[in-house]
Amino acid sequence: MPDPFVGSARYIISDYLDELRKAVDGLPHEAVNWAPAGDDTNSIAVLVTHNLNSTRLWMSVGLGAAPPDRDRDVEFEAKAENAAELLGMINELGAEILALMDGAGDIDWTENRRAHLGSDPGLPNYVPAAFGIMHAVEHFSQHVGHVTLTRQLWDAR
Repeated sequence: MPDPFVGSARYIISDYLDELRKAVDGLPHEAVNWAPAGDDTNSIAVLVTHNLNSTRLWMSVGLGAAPPDRDRDVEFEAKAENAAELLGMINELGAEILALMDGAGDIDWTENRRAHLGSDPGLPNYVPAAFGIMHAVEHFSQHVGHVTLTRQLWDAR
């Protein structure tokens, strides 16, 4: 029987992947790299890139898997040619995130895990396994909301 915590997280992430696809689908080229309030805001390409890479990392932390290669700073410079490129990224990295959860075995939820290399200065270097998964889910849902709102702003211009 799958772990109910991981199963619940998988359900939520899967649902939000669908929401992310809906927000990106059909965007014109100009919209994928549009920053709604200038340089101080992130485009949909940046939000999608950062969100998927961060979620994959935090799921790896929570589940005790090897962390993926990641350059967080480069994520915030991401550009995309079109919505199809972003949808491909959503499908590819989304499948990797779900596969991590599908492969989860028995987990000691209190076991401390290395947060990640080059850790965010606001986060501890080691976190309980449960924190990694909870953070992945809350961070993912928050950025899906940002993408959805940016899409709404684009459509309303």
